[in-house]
Amino acid sequence: MLASQGQHRLREERDRFVGFAFAHADILMELDGDGRIRWADGALRSMLGLDADSLIGQPVARIVAPGDVMLMKSALHQLGPGQRRRDMPIVLQNDQGISIATQISINRSVLQEVQVYFLSITIGPDIGARKTGTSAPDRVTGLVEAAQFTHSATEAVRTARAAGKSACLTLLEICESAELDRLLGSERAESLLSEIGAQLKLHAMDYNSATHIADGKFGVAHFGEENSASIVAAIAEVGRHYDLDAEALNLSDRTIVLHDPALADDDVESILAYVVGRFSSDGTASLTQGMSANEYLRKMTAETLSRVVSMRDLIHTHKIALHFQPIVHLADRSVHHHEVLLRFPDGRSPFEDVKFAEEINIIHELDLAVTQGAVRQISDSAGKAGTLQLAVNMSARSLLNDTFLTMFEQLAQRMGPRRSQLIIEITESAKLDDLAKAARAVDRLRSGGHSVCLDDFGAGASSLPYLQQLMVDFVKIDGVYIRSITESLRERAIVQGVLTTCRCLGIKTVAEMVEKEDQHKCLAELGVDLGQGWLYGRPVSEIKPARPQVNAKARRRSGTQDQWS
Repeated sequence: MLASQGQHRLREERDRFVGFAFAHADILMELDGDGRIRWADGALRSMLGLDADSLIGQPVARIVAPGDVMLMKSALHQLGPGQRRRDMPIVLQNDQGISIATQISINRSVLQEVQVYFLSITIGPDIGARKTGTSAPDRVTGLVEAAQFTHSATEAVRTARAAGKSACLTLLEICESAELDRLLGSERAESLLSEIGAQLKLHAMDYNSATHIADGKFGVAHFGEENSASIVAAIAEVGRHYDLDAEALNLSDRTIVLHDPALADDDVESILAYVVGRFSSDGTASLTQGMSANEYLRKMTAETLSRVVSMRDLIHTHKIALHFQPIVHLADRSVHHHEVLLRFPDGRSPFEDVKFAEEINIIHELDLAVTQGAVRQISDSAGKAGTLQLAVNMSARSLLNDTFLTMFEQLAQRMGPRRSQLIIEITESAKLDDLAKAARAVDRLRSGGHSVCLDDFGAGASSLPYLQQLMVDFVKIDGVYIRSITESLRERAIVQGVLTTCRCLGIKTVAEMVEKEDQHKCLAELGVDLGQGWLYGRPVSEIKPARPQVNAKARRRSGTQDQWS
């Protein structure tokens, strides 16, 4: 009996030695087939605030951050006897709930009849540093957003091609979340989506090469030897765990091969962005199975040239329309100025077209056309009651374009003393890569008499550096903070921080997307200077003459009531 127990312990020690051979780690753990910790050693106290005895018998999920639990479970389940997975980024949580970024390598024991997993855990890069300039992963799936995926997948594909490895992009479509909720209930539907996210990460080139593109739409960049059929099979298997077959899941897929030697590295990102964009809009039906990357490149080029011609036709034949939305003083709701908004003849949103104009570097032509329209409006208002002030959007790309600034200057000079009625809103739809040059451009605009506003403040990671280096007159606080300001202490605190900073710098503040009276009241109490939103007026094609302001006492004496369109 004692001899048998001794042999068992000896076998365990031998397996542990093999499992952790050559491991360089801060923590070593051994798990049983159910994912429970059966042995642990290393920096447990300093990293997790726990000792080995308190962990024995506990599920490893106890020390894994909620967002990575499904990834850890799926990684364990996927390993066969003797297989291993290296350097998997997993966030752990210590006994105080503080997140710790780690990299975990997992080895499974060789014997088929024994499921034992050996974990080597190393402290990874700081979470804050790892995510600087990037958005947080999707809460449910744990996958990165499409824009971040396009960048990270491009780098992964280029690295693979340089190493002589083939690369593919597989896109998968399932039924949308509303249908999943109907079939499974919201809690089980989220669990299914979390498992899908984990499976895609495990099949990806790296853990940022899988994405949740849109509702029911996913993508993964993977090595050619990782057969796309195995990825589809893994997703179908997840569905079966929830009693959904491929038909109920409405599973479809498309794969694009990216290893054609004739494909230039510089074209990889363009193809990925194009294909992901088409898939996001129209699903797998918009893509042809088996179509090569070069064929997509030719198709993309043809479509781009057609859009360029169409865009330039709209701009230079003056087929774009301008609308105007009031921006008011919060103190008395009197109009301070109007923002000039772009509209197309068919009524579609200009957002995608503006992005496209930036991508193909003709945004300065669009900005100049809008400015010309605003200058005409201001000139036509001369001699009429009141002083018309208009704000035009200027893309970051236009701001850094010397030719555009020269043409803008020539246009503005025609206004004479009225050029101060034209306000410039700098938009961050494209990033300001050269802040020193941008600062000189802003100074040039302000010296010409134009007030300058920094638009969408807080929407991007670059807002504070912009404020640090650009001498602006107004800051427009992004609407994402305004929508829930009356319910969220967090949003209110962020807005208060922006206000404090702007007051110290002598900068006026504008709140956008104000739609409710309680939002107006809250913002006025906080000390925001100006407001914009449907509460004060929707965009209109024609600005009505300003009505004389009547104070509140006079209105009450005449028995009238305040009304705002």
